[in-house]
Amino acid sequence: MITGYLNQTATWKRVVGLNMYGEPETEEQEIKVRWEGKRRLVRDKEGHEVVSEARVFCKEPVKPGDLLEYDGREWPVIAVSTVPGLNGTENHRECAV
Repeated sequence: MITGYLNQTATWKRVVGLNMYGEPETEEQEIKVRWEGKRRLVRDKEGHEVVSEARVFCKEPVKPGDLLEYDGREWPVIAVSTVPGLNGTENHRECAV
């Protein structure tokens, strides 16, 4: 249902581990997204209230801690919600960045 609305492209940088300095190592993949700039308060994975600058809709299994590169900027994924389709399975994800 949402596929027709995913008319923008972002680079998903999936965290696959940490290097010897404790920095995240990532794998990159271009994905179709719907990017909506909208500031709101969300809770991060530790439960702290933080400001999200945008929400991003996608079909890929993006998770908190990953990075999305859009419009020349890297955005850390703060929180992710799964949205079920009419058949009860996951249809897409809404990411707060």
